[in-house]
Amino acid sequence: MKKSLAWFPAVVAVVAGAFFIWYMNYAFENSSLVRELFSGSGTGVLGEVGENSGETLAMRARFTGKISMLIFSVITVLQFLAFGFGIGAVSRIRASGDSPRLKLKRLDSSDIIFDVPLYVGLFGTVSAFLVMTFSPQSSRLIAYSSTLIGIIFSLLLRLTMQFPLKNRLLVEEEKQGEDK
Repeated sequence: MKKSLAWFPAVVAVVAGAFFIWYMNYAFENSSLVRELFSGSGTGVLGEVGENSGETLAMRARFTGKISMLIFSVITVLQFLAFGFGIGAVSRIRASGDSPRLKLKRLDSSDIIFDVPLYVGLFGTVSAFLVMTFSPQSSRLIAYSSTLIGIIFSLLLRLTMQFPLKNRLLVEEEKQGEDK
């Protein structure tokens, strides 16, 4: 890849992430299903406190639903960015002109990159505990989905990117050792 285009994937990721967040906001405003998914019944801990009119409770449920939807959207975008970053790291190692031994060392040192989706998923789960205070239904959605996406993305990175490359490099290194 030319150095002048090295910024292109990052720009595409930012634009795609912004579009996803915009679309989720659009879906929240225009789809009762999405709104209900994040707003729930509006009877979270904050909704039960005090004597409020039905209109105030509905406004509060809508506001907390929007916050929950935003947290969900940001965590999902972070998951995809982490996945893309992992793919990019493996692609750079694969494309480098280094020896198989050095590529193996670089792959081992970049092992943490394959766990980033799991860490983002854990961040989403912890964020869901904060959301639980005002929206128990959407907090479960955030916790389960962020954890599940993190597990799936980390597993995909390891099974489809890291494992095949590592095996290929081990074979290449062994063949080079036999040739000497």
